[in-house]
Amino acid sequence: MSVWDDPDLRGGGDFVKLEQVGDTIEGTIIAVRTHQFDDGSKVPQLLIARPDGVEVTWSAGQIQAKRKLAELRPEAGDYLKVTYEHEERRSGGKTLKHLDVEVRRGNGKPATAPPKAGTGGAGSEPPPAVDPAAWAALDKTAQDAILARMGMVAAGQAEPPPF
Repeated sequence: MSVWDDPDLRGGGDFVKLEQVGDTIEGTIIAVRTHQFDDGSKVPQLLIARPDGVEVTWSAGQIQAKRKLAELRPEAGDYLKVTYEHEERRSGGKTLKHLDVEVRRGNGKPATAPPKAGTGGAGSEPPPAVDPAAWAALDKTAQDAILARMGMVAAGQAEPPPF
């Protein structure tokens, strides 16, 4: 691979925005990077290949976009769909864009948030296909790391993603 194939060096065509209710950004993520504005603030920036093959760049500056992306943690190869659902008027003339964010892993499975700190851990049930004796020998930190890597929820939370 040439240095020129590096997604961080590619411009990604047009920048896209979610400006009108119903606007949607959809496609396969080519790269997830950080964009720093002149004022020093940073936002996630995604280079996306739309279904029609056109590459676009989305800087996810809206607070809800940043929160949901941080929760779902999309990566290159995942399929992303973001839809601007409605706007909420806030005090001081501010508005909050409500976004529906869907991420499908490159393997086609829906993304789930990693387990929250303090859940699962030593003594909890192992995930499917993990030897119970080996699981019991791991400390809580190692168990939580495995659950997060597998995209599973920890014991005591809602049900895990389908396998």
